[in-house]
Parts: sequence; C-alpha cells; structure tokens
Amino acid sequence: MDFKLGNMAAGNTDSAEKTEGRQTKADIWKKALETMIDPTSGMEEPERANYEQKIMQKLKSGRRLTAEELEYLRIHNPEMYKIAVRVETERKVLKTKLSNCKSKEEVQQVVSIQMEVLKAMKGDPAQEYMTAMVEKEVRDFKRTTEYARLPQKREKGKKTAREEKLFRQNDNGMEEDIALFQKAAAYGRMQVQCDRIGKLAQSYLSA
Repeated sequence: MDFKLGNMAAGNTDSAEKTEGRQTKADIWKKALETMIDPTSGMEEPERANYEQKIMQKLKSGRRLTAEELEYLRIHNPEMYKIAVRVETERKVLKTKLSNCKSKEEVQQVVSIQMEVLKAMKGDPAQEYMTAMVEKEVRDFKRTTEYARLPQKREKGKKTAREEKLFRQNDNGMEEDIALFQKAAAYGRMQVQCDRIGKLAQSYLSA
C-alpha cells in the first residue's frame, strides 16, 4: 500500500514537473518572439519611455499609429492597445461615412451625430482619443477637393434609389453606433469602478 502511494506521489510530481517545463518553454518562446517584434528591443529605459510618449502624443492628436507602434502597445501597454484598435476601427467607419456624403449638409449631419456619440462616451477611457481622431478626420476631409466640390445642399430629385437606400443605411448605422457607444461607455465606467474597488481592497488587505 505504501509502495503504491509512493509511486502515485512520484507520478504526480513527474507530471507537475513536465507541465511546468512545458509552460516554461512556452514562456521562453513567447518572450523570444516578442523581443524579435518589439520595436524598442535593445533600447535603454529612457529611450523606450520617450518612444511611448511619442505614441501617446500621436493618439492625443488623432493621428494614425503605425503597425510598429501598435505592436509596441500590444506588448507593453495592452489596455492602451485595445483603445488604439478601437480608435482605428472607428476611423475607418467615419471615413467611409464622410466619403458617402453627397452634400456639405450631409457631412454636417454625420459630424453632428458623431459628436453625440462622443458625448455618450463620458467616462470611457477612449473618449479623449476618439474625440481627437474625429476632429482630425473631419478637419482633413474638409480640406480635400472632394469636399470642396460638394454642393451645399443636395438637389431635390437627384438622389437615386440606390443612393437613397445607402443614405438610410448610414442613418441606421449611426443610430446603432450611438447605442453601441452608450453601452461601451457604461461598460467603461463599470470597469473604472471595479478597478477602484480592487485597488481599495488591496490597500485594506496590505494595511
């Protein structure tokens, strides 16, 4: 009986050691791969901090991040990476909506609805960066010849059935965006509150 128990204990130990060994190898490979693709690999800490500061400045000014900069955030700042990905996704949506407009009046409608969406994001950590992105994209679009050629208002009777359908889809999409961003904002506020509660609990436990 003791012999069997001893064998079982030894077997469990071997299994645990093998599992730990596999995890260690996986961690080593993960770290090696991240080092290869990390744009700041080999940099001193002050240089790396400066690199991240430049990324944050780009986000705050609404500019697009490079694939390299996004990769840096994914490795070193996962929470900011999620925000940056959201910003880039919404940038594509906004640019499409603006390019589909057939008059300056329609452009203003898109902008007005987008501003309401941003207001609904109050408490969301991404609000600041989303706002900067929207302001930049709208500003850049209004400087294009495409915008300059648009009539102030769409002439009556000029809208084809296909374009009417596309415009209605855009309107519906904007309404859906508002609803989604309101949910995202609520979720963001809940996350912030949970983080505060977690930190407060940790401070009590460590006291």
